[in-house]
Amino acid sequence: MDDEFIRGLQQFQEQALNLQSMMTDMQNRMPQGAEGTDAQGAVTVRLAADGLPEFIRAASDWQRRQDPTAVGAAVSEAYGAAMSQQMTAWAQALEDGNWQAKADQLDSQAPQPAPPTGQPDIPERDLRYVISRPLDELAEDVLSAFDVVDRMDETASEPAEVEGTSAGRHVTLVVTKGALRSCEVDRQWAAGQSYIGLNQAFEEALGDARAKLSRTEAASADGIAGLQVDSLLDEALAILRNPQRFID
Repeated sequence: MDDEFIRGLQQFQEQALNLQSMMTDMQNRMPQGAEGTDAQGAVTVRLAADGLPEFIRAASDWQRRQDPTAVGAAVSEAYGAAMSQQMTAWAQALEDGNWQAKADQLDSQAPQPAPPTGQPDIPERDLRYVISRPLDELAEDVLSAFDVVDRMDETASEPAEVEGTSAGRHVTLVVTKGALRSCEVDRQWAAGQSYIGLNQAFEEALGDARAKLSRTEAASADGIAGLQVDSLLDEALAILRNPQRFID
């Protein structure tokens, strides 16, 4: 390798380290754990790092502050207040840290890549150990993979919603990844609950929602991994390199 190429690598490495340092500093300075309450102060929601509630807590005198028929709406209101507080704090932190100027400075210092001198070398896939199946079997798996991808595309714009419920299903939370969509509380049940019983139900519903959301995301990841796209591609390439397989 010539000296110019080595200097280019060193510049890119330095740029990457500077960018990583800036991002780490930004993350460390970002406010975490915003809290919000409803207008009556009956319910408090604290946000976790993933955007979902870390906890939902009713005040000890919540029944004096809020009608039992409106507790679910109070949770949604408190969550919205916490999100607003967090966004305001983030915007202030970005302004105080002068991050845009720092990013512009890094961008101006970034080395410009040299124009390509020819076609890049694309490494060939190693097909020595591929055992090709009959074409009909391969085609069936490829079509199945396409079908899975199509279904993923259809649902990608609509994040999966799950319902978390407390014991007895007195509290129901609807969540998606990074957001609380709604909260419903059985009005008749809530009228007879102290803040201890209500908070216990909130904790149970939130835990159930998080567990279900994790299982949904894990199932989606398993579905993608199960496609085995690399293996299907290798099989197809192996068959194409051996046309005799088409007439077997």
